[in-house]
Amino acid sequence: MKDFLKYFDKFAFFILMGLALTGIVLIYSASSGMDQAYWARQLVWLVIALAGFALAFRIKTELVFRYAIFVYLFLVVILIAQVLTGEIVSGAKSWIKTRLFYIQVSEFIKVPLALYLAKSLTKMSRIKWKDFFKLVTVIGVPFVLIALQPDLGTAFMLISFFIVAVLLKRIKFSIIIFSLIVLIAGSYVTWNYVLNMLKPYQRDRIISFFNPEKYKKSTGYQIIQSKIAIGSGGLTGKGYLKGTQSQYKFLPTRHTDFIVSVLGEEWGFMGISFLLLLFFTLFYRQFNFKPHSDEEFYYVYLFNGIILFQFLVNILMSIGLLPVLGIPLPFVSYGGSSLLAFFIGEGLIFRAKINTYLSEY
Repeated sequence: MKDFLKYFDKFAFFILMGLALTGIVLIYSASSGMDQAYWARQLVWLVIALAGFALAFRIKTELVFRYAIFVYLFLVVILIAQVLTGEIVSGAKSWIKTRLFYIQVSEFIKVPLALYLAKSLTKMSRIKWKDFFKLVTVIGVPFVLIALQPDLGTAFMLISFFIVAVLLKRIKFSIIIFSLIVLIAGSYVTWNYVLNMLKPYQRDRIISFFNPEKYKKSTGYQIIQSKIAIGSGGLTGKGYLKGTQSQYKFLPTRHTDFIVSVLGEEWGFMGISFLLLLFFTLFYRQFNFKPHSDEEFYYVYLFNGIILFQFLVNILMSIGLLPVLGIPLPFVSYGGSSLLAFFIGEGLIFRAKINTYLSEY
C-alpha cells in the first residue's frame, strides 16, 4: 500500500478534481433558476465517480484485460435491448431509468471497448485486412446501436478509437485507399440519402451549421447564443453569476453541451485559458510515461484519445466551428454517467502508472 501511495500521480489527480469541481461551480451558475439542483446531483455523482476510480485503481490489470470482452458484450446486449424496448427520454432511448437517477449505458461502453481494442492491438504487427474488419466490427456494433437510439454525437465519439488505432499501428496501403474510397462514397450517400433519414432536428443541426444566421430562430439559435456568450466575456468576463446569456436563459443546454460558453461569458478569455491549461497538463501527464505492458500502452492512448477527441469537439462546437452534436465536455459538463465512466477509465490509467514504477524499482 505504501508503494501505491508513493508512486500515485497526485498532481494528475488534483487536475482531475480541479476539472470536476470547476464543472460543479459552472453547473451551479448555469442551472441557476432551474427547478432542479443539477450542481448537487453532480456533486453526488462525483462521490460515486471517486469510488469507481478507487475500485478501478485497485483491480489487478491482468483481470481487467481478461474480462473486458465480457463486459463489452454485456453492454452491447443492453444497448440492443434499449433500441428495441427502451423508454424515450429527451428524444432518445439512451437512458435506463432507476428510482434515483438515469444511467446512460453508451458512456460506459467506452471503457471495456478501449480495453478490448488495446488487447487486440498487441496481437497485430500491422493492421491487415482481417484486423481492419475486426476493428470496424468491434467499434461499429456499438456505434450503430447508439446511433439508432438515436444519439449520433456519442456514437461519433467512438470513431476516435479507430483513428488512434490506425495512428499507433502501421496499416496496409490498400486499406488506406479502400477507406478513402468508402469515405468519399459514404459522404455522397450520407448527404443525398441518409440525411433525409435523420430526425428533423438532427438534419437541421447539420444544415444550420453552414449558415446559422438563416436559422437563428431555430437550430442555429444555440450556436449564435454560444458565440455571443463567449465573445461578450472579453478578457476577464462579466463575473460569476452575472452572465446575461446564461442567467437570462438565452443559452440552451448551458449546463451540459455549452458549459464552456458559460465559462467564457462569466470568466472570459482568462477562464477558458485556465480550463485549457488543466486539460493540456492532464494530457501531458497521461502521455508522458511508458506503460509497463503493451496492453496498458495501447489502452492509455486509446482512452486518452477519446477524451481528447471529445474535448476538442465540444470546444469547437461551442465556438461554431462544428455542428451541434450534443457532446458534453469531459469531467466538466453535467452528466453522472459520463463523469463516472471517465473516472473509472482514469483509475485504470493511474494503475498503469503504478505498474510502470513498481516494475522499474
